[in-house]
Amino acid sequence: MARLSFKPMPGLSIVLAISVAILISLGVWQYNRLSWKTALLSEIEASVTAPPFKSLSELARAIEDGNPVDFRRIEFDAIPVAGAPSFHLYSSQSGGIYWDVVEPLKSQSYTILAKTGELNNKAKADAPNKVTQTAQNRFVGYARKTYPMGMIESWVKSKANPDTNRYFYFNQTGDWYEGLRIPRIEGYYIDVVNAENADALPVMRPDIANNHFDYMLTWWSFALIFIIIYLILHKRAGRLSFKS
Repeated sequence: MARLSFKPMPGLSIVLAISVAILISLGVWQYNRLSWKTALLSEIEASVTAPPFKSLSELARAIEDGNPVDFRRIEFDAIPVAGAPSFHLYSSQSGGIYWDVVEPLKSQSYTILAKTGELNNKAKADAPNKVTQTAQNRFVGYARKTYPMGMIESWVKSKANPDTNRYFYFNQTGDWYEGLRIPRIEGYYIDVVNAENADALPVMRPDIANNHFDYMLTWWSFALIFIIIYLILHKRAGRLSFKS
């Protein structure tokens, strides 16, 4: 009967243990990312293929019920909140500097922030910082979910300048909803587009990559390769053998 003879090299064994632990942890992290991303894409697909919302009340109820609403089409009659702040949000485009106009809209018993227009850098200099248009209108667009900035992102993003109304992330200073008295829909905004109604809008599917399964296998493959190299080195050094 063959008997295994193994005399591990202490230093190499420590390096292997640390390396394999890190690689396996990275693989587990990618597995968790895979589960999260798969669920996210499933929610988005359910949202974009659902019938359009016809009011802010429908949107609010769906959010309250925990239904996915990101990228869902919506149309509603609303009035811009007179005198409320109008925020200018940097929009990355080729051919110049542009700013999205974000302002609160009031419909029925709700208010929500919405991207309602766009300015080039020259027009921004003369644009008012408060809502001036107060006529009721039909707004059509997509409900969008907002996400807070991560720690690293907050370091690298250009800093907001409220005095000059320059923002580089949605609700970058965290105070855009202040002063909206009636019930407000926080955590979401409306991306308004030029369309006759929501039914005429194309389905908006974001291009979100989901390569985490490949990443997971890559990290775990590295761990296996390290173990194989470790065993080969011990075999060549005469520290690993099978004796009868």
